[in-house]
Amino acid sequence: MIIGYYPNSPTSQRWQRTTLREYRRIFDHQTAITYLENEVKQSIQGEMSLILTFPAANTTGFYAGVRFLFAEVEGLAKLYWGRENVRRPRYGGRMYSADDAVRFMRRFGVLAPTAGVHYEVFRHGLAHTHMPKFIMKNRRVIGWYLSNVAGIIQFGIFIPQFRDHVISAVDAFIAELRQEQLAGGRNRLNKFLIGYADTATL
Repeated sequence: MIIGYYPNSPTSQRWQRTTLREYRRIFDHQTAITYLENEVKQSIQGEMSLILTFPAANTTGFYAGVRFLFAEVEGLAKLYWGRENVRRPRYGGRMYSADDAVRFMRRFGVLAPTAGVHYEVFRHGLAHTHMPKFIMKNRRVIGWYLSNVAGIIQFGIFIPQFRDHVISAVDAFIAELRQEQLAGGRNRLNKFLIGYADTATL
């Protein structure tokens, strides 16, 4: 069983329990597009506006925006590549790995050209420890920077720019789905459903 997303439900219940077989019959490009627009993109815009707006920006926590955005990138990568978070995939996808998130970032220019290093330092560090990792290059420790208010030229993340990169990636993902729909294909849609079903499994 999964929880299906029904944006046009006559009962106004967007989230309904169903089987994957039943859900696959009604799952189409417009449902995937609406999910990306209304559930992912609007969430990013709303959450990040709270994180970046003063005075709230002073009280949400130094790493809040980065933690939030990397989680969204990972969710988008699962949908884009059709990945599952289990050792034995149930829905025809492959097991998700951090490489999938980095590939997604590279494909859509998120924190380019050093998406992999950014992911390693900021996502892995913040997910598994309290702070970003430090890296060495030519026997020197490379520091990192984070900013909510000013662009940076050193290695680091200007969080409003990171937000804009992720929103642009969502828009590009939507454009690919629209193009595939016009061409009569289902490859990207099928991968989306695999990633979605894994996330929505009961």
